[in-house]
Amino acid sequence: MVKSAVSFLTRGRHLPAWDIRYQVYCSGFRQYTRMLFPLTSDDDIDTMDFGKIHDTIQASQMPPTTVPREIGIFRELSICVADVNIDCDAIRGVGLAERPLLSLIERERKNSESRTLAYDLITPWSACEQVGIGLDTTTKAALEPSPLTPSERVVLFLHGGSYVLGNPIAYREPVGYLAHYTSLRTFVIDYRLAPRHPFPAQLHDALIGFNFLLAQGFKPQNIVLAGDSAGGHLCLDLLLLLRHAGSDQHKFAGLMLISPLPSLTLHGDSLASNGDHDYLVNLPMTSPNMPLRLFYRPGAKYNSDYKQELKDPMLSPSNGSLAEFPPTIIQCGAAELLLDDIRKLYNKLKVDNPDTNIVFEEYPEMVHVFHRFLFRPESKQAYEALQTFVQSI
Repeated sequence: MVKSAVSFLTRGRHLPAWDIRYQVYCSGFRQYTRMLFPLTSDDDIDTMDFGKIHDTIQASQMPPTTVPREIGIFRELSICVADVNIDCDAIRGVGLAERPLLSLIERERKNSESRTLAYDLITPWSACEQVGIGLDTTTKAALEPSPLTPSERVVLFLHGGSYVLGNPIAYREPVGYLAHYTSLRTFVIDYRLAPRHPFPAQLHDALIGFNFLLAQGFKPQNIVLAGDSAGGHLCLDLLLLLRHAGSDQHKFAGLMLISPLPSLTLHGDSLASNGDHDYLVNLPMTSPNMPLRLFYRPGAKYNSDYKQELKDPMLSPSNGSLAEFPPTIIQCGAAELLLDDIRKLYNKLKVDNPDTNIVFEEYPEMVHVFHRFLFRPESKQAYEALQTFVQSI
């Protein structure tokens, strides 16, 4: 951090709009990523302990945050997985995810000790006002996971962290502001993380979270699906899975994607051109210790078969049809590594959904998920744009 501050004072800003705080944060996060994911090669796989790698990553988790009291309240809750029904027939034929997903579901059914899936319910005061709950009392209803009105809209939020980091606690502040600006109660699922729980464990948990909301009485058309980074990728996967099921369950009220990971096969020029700006590090896929390799079949060799599997739409959604998607807003920074691939995702959504409102916002000189930098005016602008989007759907 000190070295980054000295660099700012002696060498100047990385980009014209950056202040010292923003530059130091970005440099610090970049160093953190390089430390957490040292480069390795396929020759090292046989000696790699992926359980130990998982524990090391979790010991360096994102710092905890909380929902500012002035904007709302939250409650930690959990779902009894055994109580959530999943239609296995609807999953058959979904491609690369079918066999491992059915295996996970079957394993849950045979498990004598039912697993619980934790989640946060964040309730902004603005949502309370809309349904007539007084701000002078913290009523039990505001923190119960059932609709406050028959037509209440809520957000199902899937957090980011490259599928190896992140949890609801780390996201309470930024998601609290999302809930505040949109005036929607928000459910944040604590899905399982790789490498101990590789693909499609995260999709399984997202599906459990969605089906849980349906069981509570929420309707798909009243749920806004949202996610940042890998959570955005998970949103795309969940939508593709629900669309495959052949029902109307994929017809969400809307979709909010914040700096989404569009694909596991990234090719954009911005991977190189924004490498000196973004706090994300362009780690090579040849390293089995890089997050995406830890997410999908950790320990597998990066050979031609593996590369071909990465092209499957459940791993790289832009490679398949994105038709029948709900109204969508995509926000990203012009200085982030994923910029070109996010643009490609937006163009694909526009082509596949010509009669649907697909919004794309690119914020100059901003990095990956810049919304977390709440001291930046661009963060507030982005939240206000999400507010406008939700009001439009």
